[in-house]
Amino acid sequence: IIGGLIYICCREKSLLMFKWFEKLGIIGDVDTLRGLINADVVYGWVKYNLPDALWLFAYMFLVDTIWNGSNAKVSFVFIFSMPIVALTSEILQYYNLLPGVYDWIDIASYVFAILLFIILKLIK
Repeated sequence: IIGGLIYICCREKSLLMFKWFEKLGIIGDVDTLRGLINADVVYGWVKYNLPDALWLFAYMFLVDTIWNGSNAKVSFVFIFSMPIVALTSEILQYYNLLPGVYDWIDIASYVFAILLFIILKLIK
């Protein structure tokens, strides 16, 4: 939810989701929400990298919850599939093998989310 709110309140209105908001007839409400936040003073990492780290972190905990905290090897395949995809996509962007903009801060954010998940699981 926090990542979504960051996108809605701080990201450029050229994103596809704003066209969806228009079609749904809620763009006025979205603009009101955006008016509450001065996106110009929000640090770039919060705008562009934190949402991805939050979603990756949430994905890992959701899948872990679905597997009911199982230590079965197959559960780890599902839990860590998305982190591997996220990290691999950044590496492929670096080599121009995947469209997008390589960002080492994205990699650092993903690694932070993965490590935080592992640490929280270990102290549980």
